[in-house]
Amino acid sequence: MINFFRKIRQHLLVENKFTKYLLYALGEIILVVIGILIALSINNWNEERKIRNAEIEILRNLKSELNSNLVDLSTINELHKEEFENGIYLLNLFGTDISHISVNKLDSLTSNVLSGYSFEAKDGYIKSLISSNKIDYLKNAELKSYISSFESMILDANQEDGFVRRLLNERFWPATDGKLNALNGLATTGRYEEFPEGTYLSDYEWFFSNREMEDLLANIVAWRKENVLDEQVFKEKIDRMIQIIQAELKDK
Repeated sequence: MINFFRKIRQHLLVENKFTKYLLYALGEIILVVIGILIALSINNWNEERKIRNAEIEILRNLKSELNSNLVDLSTINELHKEEFENGIYLLNLFGTDISHISVNKLDSLTSNVLSGYSFEAKDGYIKSLISSNKIDYLKNAELKSYISSFESMILDANQEDGFVRRLLNERFWPATDGKLNALNGLATTGRYEEFPEGTYLSDYEWFFSNREMEDLLANIVAWRKENVLDEQVFKEKIDRMIQIIQAELKDK
């Protein structure tokens, strides 16, 4: 093709048709430019298609990880709400006659309030997305903002749970050793069936007349309430992220 155009130019020059030669040369340049633009457009289209396909894969993986977190967080949040409600019940027993309440029931309530359930977020894919800079493939600015701050959301949702654990480990359990029977409390949860029965009964007369226990339990229940509220905020944010992803996938 190049030889063909070269022969035409030579023929025009030989015949001294300089004006026609210039017009032809200009036309040839225009054709070359058009060809380059077409090639660039095709290349850009291919790159856009690759990015779009990568974004779709990212959105699907994000949706899967977020759905898993939402299920786990909802389960833990319900458990923490129950712990809080049981904690309020126990707080109302301080300074009252508890002789009509069975030790077994109090063991069960106390064990539930002081349980060690916590939310363990799954964020492996989100972390890899951020570290590899593939988060830039996401076009939705709101979703990108949520994903970028996901780790801080986890910390916000879990920090009160950390306060509860510290109060339990550093103050509550040491103060109740030999007073509240841990074995009997654990037996009421159904999670430790292989554990033997405790050798003594919990002393709830001592517990519900002790000022230190009242203050400790009040702090634990208060932090648990804040924990429940923060988890609910986190759930709403995850819900919002999933809604955005569903809308984005629908438009692809």
